[in-house]
Amino acid sequence: MRTSYGIAGDGRASTHLQAYFRLLKIPYKVWSRLGGLAPAEVLAGCSTVFLLIKDGAIAPFIAANPFLKGKTLIHFSGALSVGGAYAMHPFMPLAARPLTLAQYRAIPFALEPGVSLKRLVPEFCNPVFRVKKADKAHYHALCVLGANLPVLLWRKAMGELGRKFKVPPALAQRYFQASLDNFRADPARALSGPIARRDAATIAADVEALGADPYAEVYSLFARLYENN
Repeated sequence: MRTSYGIAGDGRASTHLQAYFRLLKIPYKVWSRLGGLAPAEVLAGCSTVFLLIKDGAIAPFIAANPFLKGKTLIHFSGALSVGGAYAMHPFMPLAARPLTLAQYRAIPFALEPGVSLKRLVPEFCNPVFRVKKADKAHYHALCVLGANLPVLLWRKAMGELGRKFKVPPALAQRYFQASLDNFRADPARALSGPIARRDAATIAADVEALGADPYAEVYSLFARLYENN
């Protein structure tokens, strides 16, 4: 019997899963609060339901909807283990734009030990790695550290370079891309500039130039972390 899929939620994760399903020609149903229907009216006939809602709402949603009992429930949270639901965290920052089928198929999923992706979603052939329940908080913190914090730094630098020095966004992005390319080629030697040289005088001048900007503390902290590493 073919699995029938339902999705609870209409955020970015839901949008990407829907796009992936469409590319694979997999039928599905979507429930969202904005639709005006009760979850059971939309999802009762689905054998597998993806709970793509806020982390804190997943367990209450399951408890409030007894029709979900007996169904395969899946969530995308990288930090949570929820009773009665499988964790299937996409190890990829999800962009606002849709991806190609090849790009969706390349997204790795983090599963708990002993969980089979093929049993959860037979149509998927994505890469898989394992994260133990006890390690999830640490795993998720590292994901945020590596994927989200750099974006804040890039937005800060690109914004001010554009406003104050009229540097076009494309040139700033090329600058950031060069740093990322260096990291991909040789992570251990990718760092450049005064922090890599441990040039205390230049670092101090940079921090002073940032003045009362909160990012002065960020710069100083990163320099100290590298110095003490």
